[in-house]
Amino acid sequence: MSSQGAVVNRSKMYLATSPDNPIWGAMYFGGLNFPVEDPDRYVLACADVGGPPCVPNPFEQPECATDDPSTQTGMSYQSHWMYTLGPLPGGGADVGLINEMEVNLLAFGSIPATATLTMRTPIVDGRVQPLSIHIWQATEVGRATSCDPSFVAEPSALVEGQVNIYVSDLSIDGVPVELGPSCRTERPSDLYLWGDFASGAYTAGSGGPLGAYDGLHPGSILPLTSPVYQGAFEGRDIPASTGIEVAPFTGCGTGSDDLGPLLTAMASGPNNPVSAVQGPLVPLGEIPWDDFTRCISNLCPLPGPATPPRPPLPIGGTQ
Repeated sequence: MSSQGAVVNRSKMYLATSPDNPIWGAMYFGGLNFPVEDPDRYVLACADVGGPPCVPNPFEQPECATDDPSTQTGMSYQSHWMYTLGPLPGGGADVGLINEMEVNLLAFGSIPATATLTMRTPIVDGRVQPLSIHIWQATEVGRATSCDPSFVAEPSALVEGQVNIYVSDLSIDGVPVELGPSCRTERPSDLYLWGDFASGAYTAGSGGPLGAYDGLHPGSILPLTSPVYQGAFEGRDIPASTGIEVAPFTGCGTGSDDLGPLLTAMASGPNNPVSAVQGPLVPLGEIPWDDFTRCISNLCPLPGPATPPRPPLPIGGTQ
């Protein structure tokens, strides 16, 4: 489970979960990657002889590296998938629910307002979409085969996915405003949370600090085309870290009242920084669906991680 905070710039709102309201998730640890052509099991890449090969480090290379892969520093790569879960009264899970929280807003620039904000991962072709976790780490094998064996690349971790945002229970200056059942962002927000290794180590199993804000991590300098990726990136570039864009709202209001522009002015905008802390995994042979939030072993991480400090705002932002 994890806790997170997000600042929406231009003094719109600050979102924060707490140890009492964490984000729950079920992780599939270790994506199938071997044999590379038709994988049926997980083997640590770039470490075991005969296992999956190294991937070129997509984020930094020694100065002597060229387009020739034999000159490039290699990294181990591993992937995991996490489905967010919301506990349901009486047992079971609302799969895809990230969090539901009350938020404070400003209407018309100065009037205090409150609302319930709900975040979910999208459903595509009837399937709830997970968050993908990618981790790159330097290895002796990857360094030995490069043009500069002394070059040691920093580890990288990326949690990516998409998030739909819904708003309900809006009150402006204490007066309830009917939004209807479908007030939401018109498109999902792209989520790129990077491991914040300057603040602490991050692994998929033990968790650690994550963030999405300017300057946290560089973008890719090489295409991510290795077959070890199993098509996860389809050769696309990964952008440098930045804050999350909250799209305009649609479907807000009842009858002839279109309150989408009001919600857009209150909450939408680009480059909204995020800080997060993922707690450690609890290894289970089977998820106890009757109440997966209960502490069932001495490994149970309750309470959830503390809410991290607010992330740095982009230049020109205010909070």
